[in-house]
Amino acid sequence: MKKNNKRKILAQWLFFNESRWIPLDLVNYEKLENTIRTKGTFVDIQDSHFPEVRRVRVFPELDYLSYLGIRYRISKILLPSY
Repeated sequence: MKKNNKRKILAQWLFFNESRWIPLDLVNYEKLENTIRTKGTFVDIQDSHFPEVRRVRVFPELDYLSYLGIRYRISKILLPSY
């Protein structure tokens, strides 16, 4: 019997830009969760929505990310498990 190594996504991280919520890249979810779990202040991530910079600084406990000196609101949405 093969073990399924895929982790179930239980939440989605979004940022608010131009009057709409946009999901961050999936690869960043675990980094954001680890930062909250370890009571960290911020984490630097790479995301396809911010191609002009190498990293974007995210403050998950304070609900914002900083990109080129501008703060964008972020939100964690819990997803139903089926």
